[in-house]
Amino acid sequence: MIRLERIFGGLRSRLLLLVALAVIPAFILIVTANIDARRTATRTVQADLQRLIRLTVGQQQQFIEGARQLLAALAHLPSVREQDGAACSALFADFLRLYPFYANLGASNLEGDIFCSALRITRRINLADRAYAIGALSSGGFAIGEYQIGRITGKAAVNFGAPVFDAQGKPQGIVYAALDLSWLEKQAREAELDPGTSLTLLDRNGKILVHYPSAQQVAGTSIADTPLFKEIQATRGRGAFETHNLAGAKSLFVVAPIQGETTAGADENYAVYLAIGVPRDLAFADINREFSRNLLIFGLVALVALALAWAFANVLILRSVDALRSATKALEAGNLQARTGLKPGKSELADLAHSFDAMAERLQDRELKLSRSLAETTELKNLLDNLFASIVSGVMTSDLDGNISMCNRAAVRILGLRDNSDLVGKNLAELLPPLGTSLLPYLFKVRKSDQPVIGIELSQLLPQRGTVHLRFNISGLRAADEIQGIAMVLDDVTEKKRMEAQHLLLQSMVSPAILEQLDPEHLQLGGQRSEITVMFADIHGFTSISEQLNAEDLVSLLNQYLAAMANAILIEEGTIDKFLGDAVMAWFNAPVPQPDHVLRAIRSALAIRQAIRSLHDSLSPIFRLSFGIGIHVGEAVLGLVGTQDRVEYTAIGDDVNTAKRIQEHAGIDQILLSAAVYAQVADQIEVHPAIEIQVKGKHLPLRVYELIGLK
Repeated sequence: MIRLERIFGGLRSRLLLLVALAVIPAFILIVTANIDARRTATRTVQADLQRLIRLTVGQQQQFIEGARQLLAALAHLPSVREQDGAACSALFADFLRLYPFYANLGASNLEGDIFCSALRITRRINLADRAYAIGALSSGGFAIGEYQIGRITGKAAVNFGAPVFDAQGKPQGIVYAALDLSWLEKQAREAELDPGTSLTLLDRNGKILVHYPSAQQVAGTSIADTPLFKEIQATRGRGAFETHNLAGAKSLFVVAPIQGETTAGADENYAVYLAIGVPRDLAFADINREFSRNLLIFGLVALVALALAWAFANVLILRSVDALRSATKALEAGNLQARTGLKPGKSELADLAHSFDAMAERLQDRELKLSRSLAETTELKNLLDNLFASIVSGVMTSDLDGNISMCNRAAVRILGLRDNSDLVGKNLAELLPPLGTSLLPYLFKVRKSDQPVIGIELSQLLPQRGTVHLRFNISGLRAADEIQGIAMVLDDVTEKKRMEAQHLLLQSMVSPAILEQLDPEHLQLGGQRSEITVMFADIHGFTSISEQLNAEDLVSLLNQYLAAMANAILIEEGTIDKFLGDAVMAWFNAPVPQPDHVLRAIRSALAIRQAIRSLHDSLSPIFRLSFGIGIHVGEAVLGLVGTQDRVEYTAIGDDVNTAKRIQEHAGIDQILLSAAVYAQVADQIEVHPAIEIQVKGKHLPLRVYELIGLK
């Protein structure tokens, strides 16, 4: 007994080896063939179901288009426009008999009250809250409403609406139609589907609208908790899957959405799903029978093979097998020097042993090469890690759903975080709200279009840095011509934004012509002498009116007058030096030479007069202030005055002071010109006779002219 047990135990492992070498591949082949057959059958069934889905969805689209045309025709009927309920209802009843696949036709006014219906309605119904009514009125066109069980007809239907306009093109109400969805069940019967095949139309909440065969389920029943509806939700109502049908049988399903309710300004929303399924037992009946037959044949063959292996086993074979087994275990344990020790011969086992020894030798050589390659790869990886960490710009990578997989130190620093653990492994939506959620739409755009998005600028309040300005570039990570992930490069542009803001502020404080002449790298104090025409313009009476206004209103009023004067000067390309309280100092012919600078100053003064007159038209009489202008031409020194820390571009000289003194003698709405100005443009202007004025700082009186206008 002990001897038999020992013999049986020794042969068992060898027989199992023979089975593994000879029998198991045949079993694998049978199983693989069965799996391939099932896959082929699955694809065939799903293809048939897909064609039926497309046919059904296409038919529904034809019904929708027919409803669009029908409602467009009904909206133009006189009885509908005139809201003649009786005539309209009779006409719609005729239409309903003509088109039996409609459950109802009707019309309502702007308040949603039905005044016309093909059905006899015994209770008051208002459509103001119906999606198709809202959509039709808000969009001004055809709208698709709810797929539901009709409140009046008790039938599953989908509602459509279209606006009715009067002769002036104003909305008057809507016409509506309810498409009876029982045509789906009729189509399924006519298609002569295989027994067990089911067709189900569901709304978004899992309520059955139509089911074939109708005897299995009742319209209006909720299947929200069934595996079928949960699978529809998981696949978002598209594609093929395998789950239990409503009768509990494992089935193959194909699902497609059907166009649902739409409202004005909203994206198209699929409100219902069409699911067609075939039980697995029905789809795989022939394949299962063939697989059972093949397994039976395989079992008989395996028993014969085992009997032959037992009969022809001998000491030589067992010894060779033991040698192979020992060498294999040694190789499995990691000993690449393991060999069988068998000499080459003519038997299959000898060839196998020789092949094993050759394989072990090649593995040993490959292990040496792999060790060297691993060392080189590790060195290269360390180099790339150092390079990635040293990039100044922040770099982050994520999968297509926004889950961050990698980032460098710059990204952590720019975002004011502690270390990589604050980023890696988290979703982009969790990144420093609302920064992350602002980036997600761009990530999905790149994922959908496969096009990079460049120059996204966002601001974020960081606890340790305050408000920072960040610029993002987002692109796809490609592998095998497909997007496998998302790469994001971010830069801190806070300092650049601050410099741009300072530049804009400088533009509002300094004349554009002066700003173009300034070179920040070569600013030097000093100036040069040039001939310029200087203008001083002052608002009269501003000091007295300031006692009647608060500070905010006073500044607002002053800005209106100063803006009118400044615009008139800039139109003639004059340079505004400064605002002196309620006065403006400007000059012409610098820094850009202007041969007609005197005439430009005169045109600018006349423009100020006209601008203030126009301003008076919009002001209360108590706020209508006068002005006085003085103009003189002469030499002045123009340049930078101040220190290296604070400079000002201005004009200095006696002729500048003279222009100011002349302005101080200008009366209400007077424009006074010096004799030097008049001498250069006497043939182009009209003036009052000259008068002499005594100004501060001058021993001799000055001859001045009051400007009337241009000749």
